[in-house]
Parts: sequence; structure tokens; C-alpha cells
Amino acid sequence: MNIEDMKLRTLANAPTKVNGIDIHPIRLREIIDYGYSAYNRSLSAITLKRENLINPDYLAQIPTDVGVVDIIFELYDTDFQNIFLDGLKLFLKTEEVTYFKGKGLFVFNKRVSFEDFQEMIGVIKLQNCIISKEEETFVPLNEHAARIRKKMLENRRKIQELNREAPENDSLHLSDLISIVCSNANGIHLLNVFELNMFQFNDQFNRMKLLDEYEVNIQALLHGADAKGIQFTHWISKLK
Repeated sequence: MNIEDMKLRTLANAPTKVNGIDIHPIRLREIIDYGYSAYNRSLSAITLKRENLINPDYLAQIPTDVGVVDIIFELYDTDFQNIFLDGLKLFLKTEEVTYFKGKGLFVFNKRVSFEDFQEMIGVIKLQNCIISKEEETFVPLNEHAARIRKKMLENRRKIQELNREAPENDSLHLSDLISIVCSNANGIHLLNVFELNMFQFNDQFNRMKLLDEYEVNIQALLHGADAKGIQFTHWISKLK
């Protein structure tokens, strides 16, 4: 499934299938019920890459077809293996996730291949607004696209930065962002915001920021600001 189809399904709060396995977007209410810290821990565990798990001096010696799952269950302790499995259970919304030594990872008694796992993690990352290094280093085709992309990445990073520990007075928390969106976004309020999944919430946060910046720039022009010094990004612009 291509990226645009996945985005549309996630915006509609519909699951994306990978080899017959449904991957459901997780709603804010489910994240809160599960525990935000536990959600972040699970998300971090299942999105690790080979280079995060193996010393760089030895990575080249590991065959390329040995994936993250095999490394975790061959080299890591039971506690971390359980965190990894619990993370998959959370995002796949099923308890039927198991690993059998010598056979591999199974979901609903169906073996998950190396390729299937990579695709599943790609879907989960998109649904939960994880920015990859490849996305950050992507070069837009023109200056206009670059400005839009820069704003999008900055806003998505604000969501991701909540995954890291920070002093109470130095950083916005998820509760702050929820309050901000509810106080500014059309139709979203405290009685319905928790039904949004993380992708929907992030999308509305991005749109709110673009609209706010557009209105500020319009007001600046009306009050005599030099148009050459204002970089316009219309709020109906594409979010890449």
C-alpha cells in the first residue's frame, strides 16, 4: 500500500492491512488508558533498528536477512523481549503475538516475515508520527515546498519531543498540546479530542499552526509590513 493510501486510511481512523493483519491507529484515549510513558516505551522498543541493537564494530558481521526481531530474541534479556512483544500487542490490538525460537514472530498464528515486519513498523511509524532520518534529509524540489516541509517537520518534532524526559518548565507536554488544539481548532474540544488518533491530532495541530501563521502575516501586511520580508504559507497548502 502506498503512503497516500495509508495516510487517508489513518485520517479516517481505519486500519491498514499488512499481509492480512490489521494495524489500527491508536486513539489518544487509548494512549492515556495504557499510560503515556508506557506508550512511548513501547513505541521506542518496536521501532528500533539493527544499528540501535548491535555494536557498530560487529554490525557488518550480521547477515542482512537477520532482522530486529531475531536480534532481540537471540541477544537480549527476557525483560526487553517482553517490552517488545507488549508494544506489538498494543499497536496490533491483540494478545496473539508470540515468538518461537527457530521459527520467528507469529501474529494470529500467522508467521510474520522479515518484509512483513518492516512494512508493519512503517505503518505504525506513520500512524504515530515518527520522523525517520530519511524524511529529515529529504530535499524538496523548490523553496515553497521546502518552507512547507520545514514547518511540518518542526510541528511533528514537537509531538516527538514529548517522548523524551524534560524539566516541567522547559517543554510542552501532551496535555499542553491537547489544550492548545482544543482552544484553537474548529470543532475539536475536550469532549471529543480524545477520540482522535495520534496522526489525526498531529494533522490538526499542523493545520492550526499554518492557519495561525497565515493570519498573523495577513494582519502584518494590513498594518504596513514589507511584503518582501514575509514568507507566506497558505493554510490550504499540502502537508508533506
